[in-house]
Amino acid sequence: MSSKKKNIYIFLGKVILITLLIVLFMRCFLIESFTVSSSQMETTLHKNDRILIDRTAYGIRLPVTFLNIPFTFDNIFGMKSYSTLLQMPYRRLFTSQLHRNDIVLFNNPTETDKPLDKRTLLLCRCAALPGDSIEMQEGIFFINKKEYATSPNTTEEYIIESSDNEIIKETIEDLDIPLRNHYESANVLHLQLNRYEAYMLKESLPDSIKLICCSIDTTINYQFLVPSKGRTVAINKFNSLIYKEIITKEQNDKKVTVENRLLLIDGIKQDKYTFEDDYYWMISDNSTNNMDSRHLGFIPFRCVIGKALTIWYNPDKEMRDNRCFESIK
Repeated sequence: MSSKKKNIYIFLGKVILITLLIVLFMRCFLIESFTVSSSQMETTLHKNDRILIDRTAYGIRLPVTFLNIPFTFDNIFGMKSYSTLLQMPYRRLFTSQLHRNDIVLFNNPTETDKPLDKRTLLLCRCAALPGDSIEMQEGIFFINKKEYATSPNTTEEYIIESSDNEIIKETIEDLDIPLRNHYESANVLHLQLNRYEAYMLKESLPDSIKLICCSIDTTINYQFLVPSKGRTVAINKFNSLIYKEIITKEQNDKKVTVENRLLLIDGIKQDKYTFEDDYYWMISDNSTNNMDSRHLGFIPFRCVIGKALTIWYNPDKEMRDNRCFESIK
């Protein structure tokens, strides 16, 4: 090989290496692409949407796991693509707080068997901030005693009672409303609609046809406070079970139990507790297909990665034409 060709190859190798390092730096600290893999944020976001995540929005979370293969999933051919031999403590630079209704990317807090930055990624809307009071009364969600205003894109399950479901389907098609997770039983059609779609359908259906929202459970009632860093709360029989899980994670070197609805740490009864992190209550826009705080509990700030900014691509042509580079709200 001539020295000229050798110099060209060396130069190209350097360019490729520097480019990969720049991309890796941007993915780790500034901005990254994320693929929406479920329908839990419909209709704000659709499955297979490629979106950009601003990793600086709430402060830059430094990597915890350093030994891993860049630009890969956490598993390759059934094997882990990372090693836990070198783990760094949790650190965040230029910390900034979340805002209500932000759509946030975070790690699943329940996967305690994995390193913090290798847990499953989830995307939800921030409904309540540290220190907020949350109350559910007869299916109505309140934050700080005020009814929570859901996003217009939030989907609910509806039922349509009609003797001719084909007419209903034709009406839905004329209104360009997608049939999401629909199924039929007798003279009833079940489907998911957001509030605008439900309004259009009500206006277009004959008076004899009933459109009913059936996804709100009016039997579940609860009330609690979202924990905040440095805040001390009285522990009693009403909230001991609610806070047990996050106290267990914060006191990971101690034994936390609840006996007769009383909180014990290393066998000592606790009348009060001071939280070590801020926590948030995350809600999915899709009320029937979700993985959010109703299943995961409080989301600690340490699990937060960044804020969803914009949709940059979707492989579906119709989606791509209408939503490319659309900001996320």
